[in-house]
Amino acid sequence: MRPLQADTASSLAGYRLLVVEDDYFVAQDLCATLREYGATVLGPAPSVSSARSLASALRPDCVLLDINLDGELAFDLARELEARGMRTVFTTGYDASFVPQHLRHTVCLQKPVDATALLRSIREHPPGTPHA
Repeated sequence: MRPLQADTASSLAGYRLLVVEDDYFVAQDLCATLREYGATVLGPAPSVSSARSLASALRPDCVLLDINLDGELAFDLARELEARGMRTVFTTGYDASFVPQHLRHTVCLQKPVDATALLRSIREHPPGTPHA
């Protein structure tokens, strides 16, 4: 993850974020960055099924979702989360054009994820704000 610049080092205190990522090192890096800025990190979840369970049980403010989880695409999960009022941010190696039309409104950040862009996308909605 790229380092944050001083103007974007805003606190994520109060945010409950679910990290859904099947690559151990990417997940650990992402979680460490989020914790550094005060977020409560849920997970990481390495699969669609574990993400679904954690999201249902823990009700995160936002889900950071890799598109391809060990060969399983996460678009159905993203749609389910959205239907339950949970925001998602795709953190992926895929280009945004790969995202189905019905999910194109979802923020899509390419790996390696830029920390500044990630923090801005999370902070677009305060904790507890339902997905619009």
